[in-house]
This record gives sequence, structure tokens and C-alpha cells, in this order.
Amino acid sequence: MLKKHPLAVFVAVALSPLNSTAATNPTEPVDEVYVVEGHQARFKANSNETAMRMEVSQLETAGQVAVMDQTLIQEQNATTLGDVLVNDASIGVGGTDRNREIFMLRGFELDTGTGYLRNGQQQWSYYRHPVELMERVEVLKGPAGLLYGKSAPGGLVNMVTKRPTAAFQASISQKVGTNDYQHTVADASGSLNQSGTLRGRMVLSKQSEGSSRRYLDGSEPELDRQIAGLMLDYDITPDTQLSLHYDRVIDDSNSDNGANIINGKPQLGSQFIWEAPWSFMDIDVENYGVDIVSQLTPDWKVKSGYNRQDYKRHYHEGFGQRETYDANTQSFKYFAMDRHDNWVLDTAYLDVTGAFQFGNIDHQVLIGANALRNDYVGQRVMKKNQTAVIGGAYPEPDIHYGTATPRDPEPTDSIGFYAQDLMTLNPQWQLLAGLRYDREDNETDTYYNVLPKAAVMYHPSPEKTLYVTYSESFEPKNPVDSDTDINDGMALKPVKGKLYEFGYKQSLLNDQALFSAALFQIEQENKVVKEAITGQGSLTSRTTQLGKQTHKGVEVSLAGQVTDSWSVHSSATYLDARIEDPFNPANDGKQPADTPEWGASIWSRYDVDNQTYVNVGARYVGDRYGDMKNTYHKPGYTTVNAGVGHTIKAGEQTDLKLSVNVENLFNESYLAGGVQNKTTLGEERKVVLGASLHF
Repeated sequence: MLKKHPLAVFVAVALSPLNSTAATNPTEPVDEVYVVEGHQARFKANSNETAMRMEVSQLETAGQVAVMDQTLIQEQNATTLGDVLVNDASIGVGGTDRNREIFMLRGFELDTGTGYLRNGQQQWSYYRHPVELMERVEVLKGPAGLLYGKSAPGGLVNMVTKRPTAAFQASISQKVGTNDYQHTVADASGSLNQSGTLRGRMVLSKQSEGSSRRYLDGSEPELDRQIAGLMLDYDITPDTQLSLHYDRVIDDSNSDNGANIINGKPQLGSQFIWEAPWSFMDIDVENYGVDIVSQLTPDWKVKSGYNRQDYKRHYHEGFGQRETYDANTQSFKYFAMDRHDNWVLDTAYLDVTGAFQFGNIDHQVLIGANALRNDYVGQRVMKKNQTAVIGGAYPEPDIHYGTATPRDPEPTDSIGFYAQDLMTLNPQWQLLAGLRYDREDNETDTYYNVLPKAAVMYHPSPEKTLYVTYSESFEPKNPVDSDTDINDGMALKPVKGKLYEFGYKQSLLNDQALFSAALFQIEQENKVVKEAITGQGSLTSRTTQLGKQTHKGVEVSLAGQVTDSWSVHSSATYLDARIEDPFNPANDGKQPADTPEWGASIWSRYDVDNQTYVNVGARYVGDRYGDMKNTYHKPGYTTVNAGVGHTIKAGEQTDLKLSVNVENLFNESYLAGGVQNKTTLGEERKVVLGASLHF
């Protein structure tokens, strides 16, 4: 019971009575100009782009959308998407093996290929997304099939990138910290011609870091990541804008797939790495594309765009098989793999948005289509039953992926057409109705599907919104494709989801803060499950589908400026997630992996004066299991972060900003995401010093 106290304290603060006054009327038309003038309350998002594929106010959104902005990202010294997402309590964190980040949203895992968006288009996410290119991150909760097609029922994460500015601005920052952490970022933006019709922005970043963990030979894993991004906006006419973008991420690092937990403790200690010292993973990701926006009339707009993501990965690893460890000989078995993967993801969209009045009803409509093509080619070579000795050798076999026959290409094509209508009946009542038609062609099948969405919003006053919403998700699945799976080649049914949600939102404190709450139930059918098996020779896994998962939960959040000096970004959640699988008693009634019942997150800033601020934040994650059968228990934990920042006026238009951040202030030891033999250990205390010049 004591472990729930942090959440109880948080909820008491979040739900404490706060006086509010009138805010912007949610039924007024939304202005979609990119530059917003006037005062913006810190940490409070007035609008979002993800929920409706157009900018709408939070009070007109019949669902929960958490927004983490640039101020929050910078104050927390975030470097990956995972650093940002911990600010929302509905996000669960899975394993980080193979140097990627896995997340659950409302208890459902975000799919690598369809759970993440960049500016509203799908992104392949088998790597740690950098945040240097991001302006903000929006988390859309609940099925998003109407507007985005194939996706999990928990929701989506949309990464909104930085845009060029008309006025010149530039910054260069340098940060250093624990474990040889170094991070340099340069960001410059402004007009490229005298008229200001051509604007550009360039972002460059280089990051390197060591680790407190050690390989068998005493060496440590290292990270070296470089990022370059170029964004151009050109006003073809006053009403038509062309945008071009290109960015590249090179992420070279060593492998550390996590600890083996025995009786709650890491086998061979928290610093020991089971993978070979010569293991590495080199990732090279390129994104490039074009968008065009044309304001046809004051009420009608056309938006279209295309993006190609080319993801290459060379993965060379000795994976230590933890279960083979022999304490007498101080040895264990491992297998070596040399593998090359290349995914190419092409996405395109066309949206038409407009407003009109029919009878006495105002309509804001969206009619559009989006398409996706995913191509994959891979080669790999493995060598099994190798032996490593602690304090001795970890031999590197002479293998190279180039000697293997490339796998046949595995293309997947999908296209969807959608229509959505936000109807304003009067200042108090709004209705949302939408319908989508989808087609997907994969290796063996063609799938067709129709997805509806409906919502009712009631505004008892301009600053309050009550809503009820229903939506669905649909995920076609390829057949099982693994020569080590006992069900290799078996066709899989599409995974389907349904959401029922009731919510409340209120603008508080003269529109300086937003409170939001939701009660929801999500049902998913045909979840795909892969389990390890033994005693079947070379067959080591079994892929099946469950009957049903039901997730019931409550969420609350509060974000904005409580006073002129004090700002908060906070959330809390309770989730009752259960598997219903009557044909497999071992799974029936169990709690999904890495899905705690209780969670909370808070980040606060206090401005001492105009030059100095201090930050204090905390995240609570409740008890959970690391496996679907609920045999591997992980206790709850609370981590505390803190920081301080100070600005020095270095010139008429130049500021020098200094900062100190301490992550995991009390050096809490905890088990993060992942299965028992690949559990990510919580990061130890980390101190980062930063200095940046802003022009």
C-alpha cells in the first residue's frame, strides 16, 4: 500500500479546486496560421494537430491528447523520444534490446511500423528517435484508425518537427555529464531572401556517451550519434506554400540487451553485460519529402505531402544466452549473428478541409486519403553454440551477412479514404462523425475494412467540455515468418480494437492551465503472442493469437501556469488491463507485460526571477509483470529529477543560458522494461552541465 502513496499525493494536488474564468469559445472557427502571437502559458497546449488532422483547440477535441512542447524538452535535457514520453503517465516503457525504445500506450504496445508518426505520416521506429529535430510531441490516446489507418488501439505518437522562421534566430549549445556524456547542437533559422518568401532552418547535432555497465573484458559500451536536418519553406503565392525537408541520423553504438534477473537481482551484478565486447549496431536513417498547402478560399484548404524513410541497419552481435550460465566453469553459451536490414517506407497524403453552414448547423469537414508502402530486404548469418568464459575469451566468429542469400522483398501496400465532419449545432453542442475505407495488400492476402468514429461534445460554458466518443482500430497481420517458430507460415487474423470513452476538460486560471480527465474502456481481439518453447529441437518459439484483451482506466492531467512563477506538467493514470483467453488457462485473467495499474508523472518549474528558474519532477511506476504469464514480478518505483537554469545577457541580442540537470536524484535502483533475461536496468544518477548561446 505504501507504494501507492506517491500517486495519492499527486492526485490530491491535481484535483485540488482551482478557480477558473471564461476562455476562448470552443465553437469559434480555428485560425490555422503557423505563427501564434501573444502570451502562451508555459506547458499548456491550446491546440493539437494529431486528433483531427488539422489544428483544433483542445476543448474541441473529443479525446485525450497530451502535448510535450519545446520548453519541456529542453528543460529536461531530453535526447530521445523516450526521454519525452515519460512525461505522460499513460505511457509504459518496454525493453530496449537491439538499441531501440518500446512503449505501451494505455497498455497496448505501439507498433514499430504504424504506432509512430512524424508530422502526421507513419515512421519506421526500430531506433531511438532523436528530439533535436522536434518542436513538440503529441500523444493521441485511443484508436486512431479513422484518420491514420492501421494502428494499435492504445493510440499514436506524433512527432512534430521544427519549422523555418521568418525572423533570424540561432543557437549553439554544449552539454557535458556523467559517463563521458557530450552533446553539441547548432540550430539556425531565418529568411533566405529579402522578401521573406524563402525561409530555411538547419539543425546539426553530435552526441557521445559511455556507460556504467561493463563487458566481460572490462570495456564499456559507447554511443556515437550524429544528426543533420534541413527544412525549407517557400511561398509560391501568398496563399500557397511549398515545404521541403531532409534529415539524416547516424547512430553507431555497442549492444547491451539488458540484465538477467534472478530473485529480483541482476545475475552477475548490475554492471555485467552478457553481450560480446565486439558487438555493435550501426544505424543510418534518411528522411526526405515535400509538402504543399494551398488556401483556396478563406474557408477551404488543400494539403498534400510525400515522405520517404530509408532505414539501414548493420547488426553484428554475440548474444549471451543467460540460461546456459555454469557457475562452476564461469562460462555460458552464446550465438553470433551478422545481419543487414533495409526498410524503405513511402507515405503520402491528400487532405481537403473546409467550413460551411447548412441550415442552422456549422460544419468543419475533412476529406482525404493516405497511402503507405513498406519494403524490406534483409540478409543474415548465424553461428550457434559458442562458449564465452568470464575473465577469459569471448571469441568473435568470422561471419558476414554478405555470404547469405538476400531474403525475398516483403512489400506491404495500403491506402485509405476518410471523411470527417465536426458539426456545431449551437454554442453548447457539437457532434463528430467520420468513416474510413481501407485496403491493404501484403505478401499473401488483401484486406478490406470500414472504420467508424463518432463523438458528442457538450460545452456547459465556454471553458468546459464534456464528451463521449467511440472509435475503432484495425491491424492486418502478415503470416508467421520464422523458421524457428512451430507455427511458421500460419495465417493470422486481423487484430481489431474498440474504444468507449467519457471525458471532461476545463480551462483554468484565466486560460493559463488545462485540466483533463477521462474514463475509458478498450477491447482488442486477436492479439498476436509469441512465446518461447523448449524440447522441440531447432524450434524455439510458438506464435498464436489470443481471444481478447480488455483495458479499463481513468486518466487525469493538469498542465500550465498555476501562478506567474510556477508552472506544471502532470498526469496520473489507473489501468485495469486483463487478458481473456478461455482456450489457454495459462493466459486467461493475466495482466499484460510492463503494464502497471498505477502511474503518475509531474514536472514543475519555478521562476525565481526573470533570469533564474528551478525544476523538480518525479515519475511513479507501479508494480507490474515482465511477462504475459505473470511469473516475473517487478516492484514499483519512484524517480526524482531536478534542475536549475540561469540566463546572462551577453549582448544586445545575445543570451547565454547555463543549466544543471540531475536525473534520478536519489540514485534509485529499479527494474525498467523488458522480459526476465533482457531487463533494462534503471539509469543511475546522471548529472549534466549545459551552456548555450542564443542569438
